[in-house]
Amino acid sequence: MKIGAVALMASVTLLLSGCFGGLTEAQQQDHKAWMEWRSDNDNAARDPNRSFLNIRDATYLQTGESAWLLSTATAEQIRWRERSEGLDFGLTHRGERADIVWHHSSHQLEAGQSIELSERLLVSVGDLYNGGMRAFIRDKRHPLLASFAGYQFFPYNGDAKVLAQFTPTEATPVLFQTVQGLTNRFYRIGLLNFDWQGQQITMPAYHSKPQPPFDSLILFFKDHTNGEQTYGGGRELYLELTQPLSQPIAIDFNYSVNFYCARSTFWNCPILRDPPLSVAITAGETYHKTP
Repeated sequence: MKIGAVALMASVTLLLSGCFGGLTEAQQQDHKAWMEWRSDNDNAARDPNRSFLNIRDATYLQTGESAWLLSTATAEQIRWRERSEGLDFGLTHRGERADIVWHHSSHQLEAGQSIELSERLLVSVGDLYNGGMRAFIRDKRHPLLASFAGYQFFPYNGDAKVLAQFTPTEATPVLFQTVQGLTNRFYRIGLLNFDWQGQQITMPAYHSKPQPPFDSLILFFKDHTNGEQTYGGGRELYLELTQPLSQPIAIDFNYSVNFYCARSTFWNCPILRDPPLSVAITAGETYHKTP
């Protein structure tokens, strides 16, 4: 036992020296925060009540539209339908809420709320751009939840945290087509310029509203890793702003993630319009398609 413990400690020491050997003290702190963030994301993906992995079916509704299902159907068979014949659960988008008729009772749900159909299945609703609503049928025992082993990432890259200069532009509305055949609007509010391994890169910065103050930026991008090492549809990076946009902005590409469509066919992901970056961003989440 003592020999095994010594060997284990030696292995841990070697692992840590490999991780931190080329990192500054500040980068080591960044790495620690990144590992905690990864753990939080993994836990959220395993949560049976809110994971994007447990969706059995989805419907996207405009105000006044309805969808129906049979609440007694099995998890493998349950689906949203456009007509009510033979079905006992109806959901109608009423703008600020969803009105539900289930058997002879009525219910109301607001965005972010859910209603249980059974011990295993539930329906949740959420907001969409331009007054739309999404309704998910969720399965707390979905096989994807059981098989989820955690998100996969490139090894932490201390050099993937760069300083960028923000150049404001006139806020331009951009309507992204989505994989569900819908549209989603973001505003291109400026450009970010930074150095990536000796090459100058410019990429657009987006926000959900056109006017300041801006407390965050959203980056959508493709690069030379897409389709091979990362999801072919692109990645995104959410930046919380802690200082004015007139000052240099830290972009840490270790926090880049694939669109949820990489793992779920029911998510409403944007189809990117901007040209791919001319470099390979070898940081952030990776993607290996399951055969």
